[in-house]
Parts: sequence; C-alpha cells; structure tokens
Amino acid sequence: MAATSKLNKNLWNNITRLKLLAQPNLSNRFILETNPFGNEDDEDEAETIEKDEYVIIGRIFPKSEIYKETALRIEMKLTSRYPTEAPIVRFLTPIYHPNVEIDGTFCHQLLNNAARWCDRGFSTLAEVVSVIVKHIDEPDPLYAVNLDISDEYMNRKTEFDRKAREMVKQHHVPRD
Repeated sequence: MAATSKLNKNLWNNITRLKLLAQPNLSNRFILETNPFGNEDDEDEAETIEKDEYVIIGRIFPKSEIYKETALRIEMKLTSRYPTEAPIVRFLTPIYHPNVEIDGTFCHQLLNNAARWCDRGFSTLAEVVSVIVKHIDEPDPLYAVNLDISDEYMNRKTEFDRKAREMVKQHHVPRD
C-alpha cells in the first residue's frame, strides 16, 4: 500500500501540473479530459486508488503551420512502475507524421529508451507534453517510425505538407 500511496501522490502532483497547462497562452498547452482519479479533488482519497495501468487523455495544441488549426487528442498510459518507467503516448486523433506510428503510438527517444528516461531524472508529465508538442511541430526524421513519411518530409516537403493538412482537415478537433 505504501508503494501505491507514493505512486498516487506523484501521479496526483503530475496531474495537478497538467491541469495548470490549460491556459490558452502557454506554448505547451494541454487540456486534461480524463485522468485516473476522475473528478476526485481530494488528494487523500486519490491515494487509495490502486491500478496496474493509469490512463490520462487530453488535447495538445501544436503551433506549426500545418497543425495550428486543430487540437490533437493524446493518451498517456502509465504503469504502476511510473515514474521510473516512461509513459506510452498514443495519438487518438489520426495524424500524418514521421514520428507517429499508424496506430497512433508516438515515438521519441526520451520515451522509448529506458536509460534516457532514467538519466533525465524521471521527467514530469508536463515535460512529456512539451516534448510531444515540440516534436509534432518539429518532426525528427532521424527517429522516424515511418521511413516513407520521413523521406517525404525531408525530400518532398510540399507533398508531406499536403497529406498532413488533408489528415488535419479530415480529423479536425476544435481548439476550444
């Protein structure tokens, strides 16, 4: 129970920080839609919740030319080993991007490399959101999961932009 209490206290603090990212003027804006504690506002009550997996769902707001007109819904899954283990991030909104798999899984060296996660000193979920927004706005073709999209991004940018915009238009999520 002590380990669960410590995990929940850490997760509670991280969710509280995520809630603070809802302000419209922030570069890493995040609107929390679902969290493991539901609408529970009592930290002591939250300490009693014990799960194998914790899911957080929310919206990010990229600022790049292609994605600036839409919000993107993401899911962060955390195991009971969080914060020593990185969350798994998946886009619920389909997105055409070299760092996002067809199933929506976001690939970034910080999240996919346990040593880097540990070396960073267990990043907060707010920092994870910042990493996601930065890499959606500035794709990392060297860490691409889809080599065709990466090649298109690097060598045929106009075609990449067209396809990405088409996907945004097809799966638009309001920013408000």
